[in-house]
Amino acid sequence: MKNTRGSEWNKWDLHIHTASSYDSPYKADDADELLCQALAENDIKAVAITDHFKIDKTRIEHLRKLAPEIVFFPGVELRTDKGANNLHLILIFSELSDLETLSADFNAIMLRTLAKSKESDETIYWQFDDIVEFCKNHGGLISIHAGKKSNGIDKEISNALPVKEAIKSDIAKHVDFFEVGKKKDIVDYYKYVFKEIDEKPIILCSDCHDPRKYSAKESLWIKANVTFEGLKQCIFQPSERVYVGTIPAAVDRVNKNKKANIDSLSVHRIIEPKNDGVSWFDFDISLNAGLVAVIGNKGSGKSAFSDIIGQVCKCRTMGSASFLNDNRFRKMPKNLASDYIAEIKWKDGHLERKGLDVNEFETVIEDAQYLPQKYIEDVCNDIGNIFQEEIDKVIYSYVDRTERGSAANLAELVKNKSQMIQIEMEGVYKEIERLNECIIRLERKKTSQYRLLIVDSLKKYQEILERHEKNKPQEIKKPDEKEENIQYQEKLKEIDKEITELNQKVEQNRDELTKINEAIGETEQIIAKLRVLRSEFGDIKEELNVYLKKYQLEIKEDFCLKDPLEIIEQYKNKLITDKTIKQLTLNGSPMEKGLLNELKIAHDKKNDLISTSDIEEKKYQKYLNDLQDWEKEKQKIIGSQDTEDCLTYYKSEKEYLDNILETDYHRAREERNIKFKELFVLKQRIVIIYQEIYAPIEQEIKKLLGDLEETIEFQAEMQLMDNDFSNKILSSISQRFAGVFKGKTEANNRITRLLRSTEFSDENSVLDLVNSIILAVDEDIDNSEKKITDKKEFYDYLYGLEYVGVSFKLKMGGRDLEELSPGERGIVLLIFYLALSQNSIPIIIDQPEDNLDNQSVYNKLVPCICAAKQKRQVIIVTHNPNIAVACDAEQIICCKMDKNTHKITYLSGAIEDQEIKQNVVDILEGTMPAFDLRRRKYV
Repeated sequence: MKNTRGSEWNKWDLHIHTASSYDSPYKADDADELLCQALAENDIKAVAITDHFKIDKTRIEHLRKLAPEIVFFPGVELRTDKGANNLHLILIFSELSDLETLSADFNAIMLRTLAKSKESDETIYWQFDDIVEFCKNHGGLISIHAGKKSNGIDKEISNALPVKEAIKSDIAKHVDFFEVGKKKDIVDYYKYVFKEIDEKPIILCSDCHDPRKYSAKESLWIKANVTFEGLKQCIFQPSERVYVGTIPAAVDRVNKNKKANIDSLSVHRIIEPKNDGVSWFDFDISLNAGLVAVIGNKGSGKSAFSDIIGQVCKCRTMGSASFLNDNRFRKMPKNLASDYIAEIKWKDGHLERKGLDVNEFETVIEDAQYLPQKYIEDVCNDIGNIFQEEIDKVIYSYVDRTERGSAANLAELVKNKSQMIQIEMEGVYKEIERLNECIIRLERKKTSQYRLLIVDSLKKYQEILERHEKNKPQEIKKPDEKEENIQYQEKLKEIDKEITELNQKVEQNRDELTKINEAIGETEQIIAKLRVLRSEFGDIKEELNVYLKKYQLEIKEDFCLKDPLEIIEQYKNKLITDKTIKQLTLNGSPMEKGLLNELKIAHDKKNDLISTSDIEEKKYQKYLNDLQDWEKEKQKIIGSQDTEDCLTYYKSEKEYLDNILETDYHRAREERNIKFKELFVLKQRIVIIYQEIYAPIEQEIKKLLGDLEETIEFQAEMQLMDNDFSNKILSSISQRFAGVFKGKTEANNRITRLLRSTEFSDENSVLDLVNSIILAVDEDIDNSEKKITDKKEFYDYLYGLEYVGVSFKLKMGGRDLEELSPGERGIVLLIFYLALSQNSIPIIIDQPEDNLDNQSVYNKLVPCICAAKQKRQVIIVTHNPNIAVACDAEQIICCKMDKNTHKITYLSGAIEDQEIKQNVVDILEGTMPAFDLRRRKYV
């Protein structure tokens, strides 16, 4: 049966012997049955039969008959004398090869004609060039023993002489795979060998000779169709498609977060459609959990596919859909969309159904992130609240947990970190900013939309918890302790105890470090206040009392008469010293390992120990790890009332809306007016604070984009703003809404009159101006977020006197966002959405390459897509199949529309699938050799 889901991870074994090998210790009649049984028990999907000096047609056919679900590649293991006496090569041929011809050719050419010293199996060998020629003439691939594996290139040929090293390099050019004997050899090859030669796939196989004792030191995973063409694809992307170990990270990611990965999408016509004619849609497509590239010519149904996923996933951006809108598939009076139902099945088995005509969703929580082409264009043509909010979320996600403190988002983090200097230099600015944020939060909470969000979120997390409970890892009983394994079990218990103790120490250290950072922050704030407000010391008497009690600081004299600054500064220095000690304890130094390094060493010891155990013990240890991860995820879902996006938080928030909100809101408004009168100075911003916050994400961007000239950078600087006061106010207030600023002309006249009547040297006069402008919010709270472009900036600007204020800039190639073209702004947005976002739900993007030049596509967009697919399911709709090739898409979906009947069909599969490959070629209007050339160039 053809695989339509594309390239998937499966276990392969590319070096197995049967009873046909001359040195096989077991040649009984049931040898083949035992081998097939062992392969099935180990979940092996593809096998290369590599008997010594023989291609046994009859045996391979028998194996295929016994296990039709396993792909058996014909192969052979040969000995060559190139540079050594006993160098072994493996030849692997296509499963579609004519076994009769292949076997006959091998016997005639290799055995009878070209073999040397063929009197004995112990002495027979072939010249290297003869082996290579036979393999290539029969479309095969060559694997060579390498690393510390016996009869390998590194064992048999040393680098002692230049001629020997040259021989090794020449051999390496002709082989397709390096087969090593230990996982450590893989690390060494990437560290040393691939610096000198082109990267090639490194495999670790069982080299099994006895079916009764089948065992692999590590599992060999290959991401490809279980075909010879799939195996060949590994040559183009070896590190991406080959993994040696317990489980690939991508598979583990999906297994642990099945609720965030789409398994399949189907669309069918309802039983009684109101429109006659041929059905537009009738399909059921399984989706890959990696990168899915949807390709096709213009008008082939690509955007329909992405819109349908966005529809079922209740995406907030469906208003920008290009197919499912009122001017196309939902156009009245036919409303063709009403005839179709779409269904998504998630990896955890959950089903979600939606009619294609549904305009309003029952919840505001989206299951995927959808970026239609029009949405990207709109955001990039009008840089505002949405653009900045999305970027801020990503930046915040890179801030270390111990540095976040109580901040729930980037704005709060900046506020917290800048409080000391702001208080020190401005006195009351912190209070105004805090009040502004508080009032904005309260005003958002006063809207009907926010109440709906909280109610829906509470329901959603209750459902998430139920679904998570159903996916608890299946219990695997602890294997019985065997007498011969007593030493192993004792050692394992000893290491487990060590890991447990180290974990406890790490968590204790981190908790203490978090508390120290919190204490340092509070201490710095207190110091700043004391320096600024010494003359008004009585104003902070109560706060200081609380602080001294909290940190158990004792001042014998009446602290109202004595300056406590010296004692507190000493305490701050002690905290900084304690922090340094804790960080060294945690991270280590050149002189000491540190807890994290000790923990890694302990885990490595455990993994090394487990690798020596039998399969049951490995499975049991894997189960324990999975159970631990499952428990962590459960606690994350439940959370606490102080942590956003969790069940407990939304319960607490609903109670707040019902009982306390209105009182808090009126109190905050009154307090803001009082604080405003205390503040009539310039606001200053501390650049270094921003640089520290942006440093982690800047490092990530540098890793992603390398040394490109036009990279993305952050810049914080002081900027004069008072000369543009009128434009800033009016650009922040939409004149489309009813109210005091409705209509462009009337709004301009009003702000001009207000400015003329304001005396900017008088705080009461400026407050009157601010209050007159704030009427735009007060008159319509529910629409105030739409009416005011950026309410936080608006309030800070007015109440914080930001007529000389803060300027935060994100730049690309040294240019501000405002100076970039829509296409350039688009690539900035996509970098944040794709590569930098740590969101785990699927992301769907419709034609991200639009408005981008080819250089930007391949230097920036392609690395972003490749980075994103490592962390989440990515579905890209593109009219440029080169993107699918360059990103080595796990699945390609080819779209076609019958222009006469409008029926849209989707053909899906892996890039190595011949039919898919031909479709890519057709869309590119090229040839198959040109396709192969592109593939080699890109990857």
